[in-house]
Amino acid sequence: MKLYRVLISSVTSSFRYPNMMSSHQLSIKAVPYTTIQGLIGSASGSTDMKGIKFSYLFRYESSFFDIETIYKVVTKKGKIQGYSYDAKKEALRYLAQDGLFPTTAPFNREILYQTYLTLYFVDKKIADSFKSPIFQLLLGRSSDLAKVEEVKEIEVNVIDNIQLHGTILPFNQYKMAGEIYTMPTSFEYLNPVRQATGIQPFVILDGKGNFTIPIKTKYEKFDLKNWKFEKVANEYISKGDIFFDDELNTPILLRDFGC
Repeated sequence: MKLYRVLISSVTSSFRYPNMMSSHQLSIKAVPYTTIQGLIGSASGSTDMKGIKFSYLFRYESSFFDIETIYKVVTKKGKIQGYSYDAKKEALRYLAQDGLFPTTAPFNREILYQTYLTLYFVDKKIADSFKSPIFQLLLGRSSDLAKVEEVKEIEVNVIDNIQLHGTILPFNQYKMAGEIYTMPTSFEYLNPVRQATGIQPFVILDGKGNFTIPIKTKYEKFDLKNWKFEKVANEYISKGDIFFDDELNTPILLRDFGC
């Protein structure tokens, strides 16, 4: 069978857990469906994800916490939150509104370091859009810039079962062990404030690991025979939807976004 493979890397990535509002913002340990859709949309310029068949595998070498600060100037129940600030005329341009210096809210954000994403598509047009993306590709925040290392047409083999790491799957469809968390399948952007849709439980399969040999080439970096995952794999038995990339020793589970 013929598929189209896209290799992407990033120095940092971070995928905040939905609805987690605390001083510690943990990162999901694989790429959410909404981020995959964001990558496709940024590359192709389209928000229509219906019928797109894809597979992906995400890996990262380590993680750490960084301190970030949010600056807030808001009106709550008629009361302005912030510090009054008697600024000199030349400093007024630094103020958010009417002589008010914003409050600060520092927090710890978990960052995934040295990340690698292998994407597979059935549609050649979608894969080719990654050769010249319309918008900047991001693996998480606006500072998590992603680099496309290759787009290539490949032949894959049908297999009976695979070992899964570094991906996220709808739990109701793929019942397997792992971290379960409720997330949206997609976002609706027709309203001024985006709306989460298709909210359901997903199973998160951690992609953390390390290289077993010193890496010298692009293919060695993405070849799974050179990589050891920290977590135990989940076995998945074929329903006519699994394949194998012999060149990069990567399992493929084709599915769609269900939208």
